[in-house]
Amino acid sequence: MKNLNYKSMRKKYSKFYFEERDLLIVHMAYVIKDIMKREKLKKVLDVGCGSGRLVRYLRKKGFQAMGCDISAPALRMARSINPKSTIRFGSATNLPYKRNSLDMIVAVSVIEHLGDQESVKFIRESYRVLKKNKFIFLVTPNFSTPLRIIQGKNWFYYSDPTHINYFTKYKLDDTLKNNGFDKTNFYFKLKYFEAINWEFPPFFSKFPRLLKLLIIFLIFETPLAILRNSLWVLAQKHEED
Repeated sequence: MKNLNYKSMRKKYSKFYFEERDLLIVHMAYVIKDIMKREKLKKVLDVGCGSGRLVRYLRKKGFQAMGCDISAPALRMARSINPKSTIRFGSATNLPYKRNSLDMIVAVSVIEHLGDQESVKFIRESYRVLKKNKFIFLVTPNFSTPLRIIQGKNWFYYSDPTHINYFTKYKLDDTLKNNGFDKTNFYFKLKYFEAINWEFPPFFSKFPRLLKLLIIFLIFETPLAILRNSLWVLAQKHEED
């Protein structure tokens, strides 16, 4: 995949780009919150925070949540619903945070916007700013999903021209493990939220609740997660004693 000039990309991330995506993926936010509570984490950075809704959600849950983005429209939107001091200008490849200062990095739909060299720089920057044995949580389109073959040129990844890189489970796993992270996990326990219906065909919403729970279990908590449109991965910073 080609590498990217950040100055040119900033122009593509307009106010309309973020308004079109101005939403909180509730079931994903729940998983992030659950990870942070389980691991007793406090300081979290949302890289490429966009409109800042995930930052606000996590702050309301009691975490020290911060965000950074390269887009001026995104920063204005994020600061409108968050304290200005928690939202900063910063690129994924040059995070404006101190070494060993954060408990968790979150990057939702970010790494596919980075070329191969930039994606490695981002993972290394995440390693730098994370404390020992802390975590990174990434979400990106799943290039190995059967839906890509079924939907062809209509697959959602192709609808955004700023997507310039693709990841399979194995490529993402290798990228993380080759740059200081281990204990990668692609499966997550999840309860049912009505908002999750959009991940499935329209008829899913009409299924009985128990059937929905079974499907959610299979698609999120088992190796069948590889069939989903998006990859979710949690990895831990590995540091020799």
